[in-house]
Amino acid sequence: MLFLDRTPDLTETDMIIYRVIVKNMDTVVLMRIRDLAAATYCSTASIQRFCQKFECNGWAEFKVKLQLYKEKQEKRRIYNTDLDSGEVIRAIMAMAEPGAQNDLDQAAQLLADRQQVIWFGCGTSRIVAEFGAITYSSLVNLSLAISDPLNHPVVRYNSETAQDTCVIVCSVSGENRMVINYMSQLITNNVPIIAITNNSDSTIAKMAKLNLSYFATEQKVEGANVTTQTPAIFLIEKLIRRVSSLVHQETAVEPDNIR
Repeated sequence: MLFLDRTPDLTETDMIIYRVIVKNMDTVVLMRIRDLAAATYCSTASIQRFCQKFECNGWAEFKVKLQLYKEKQEKRRIYNTDLDSGEVIRAIMAMAEPGAQNDLDQAAQLLADRQQVIWFGCGTSRIVAEFGAITYSSLVNLSLAISDPLNHPVVRYNSETAQDTCVIVCSVSGENRMVINYMSQLITNNVPIIAITNNSDSTIAKMAKLNLSYFATEQKVEGANVTTQTPAIFLIEKLIRRVSSLVHQETAVEPDNIR
């Protein structure tokens, strides 16, 4: 992790600090400790403890090591495409927290009340969306994925169809312009949207009726986004299984099934 050859034991506060550092490495190396504390809404003591976990005496030493690591990566053009298993596990475990569970419950209830569920994504997120559609069809009800985003259909839903439909949008960055334009059509037609993103502050996350977020360090190679989709796959499976449970519970208590 960063300049360590191991993954330290990080708390949730440590992860908040780590995420800000990784996403803003160019500016973080110039920050004072109180500037980083303000940016992460953490105390300077929390940042000091974070630095110690990275085998540094304090923020000054951490910045020096971070700068050397950054320069080494740039000079050698070494692309860190290996997966950090510790980070993936923490991302998955974070989905068990109360806030994440509440978001899942809301999304599951929204889907359980809809007959038509459509999945949409671009790039590797398109593959993730297709996985979601197949899994949803197996466990809940027939679901479809838009397989050709470049030639996506124009959206014209009447109010009754819109209220019986839900679209799930998958996007790592949450800033794909094609997806945003398509979502605009859906919103105009009052179709509810659930976004599954790696960035809860992104445009797509804010446009959606509900957003389910996960965290994975963004990785790019020659402009291509190769960020791991493992947390997204887990989140989708967890959501679909929760919808399946709701649907089967509702079926079990229908009056026709009561003798």
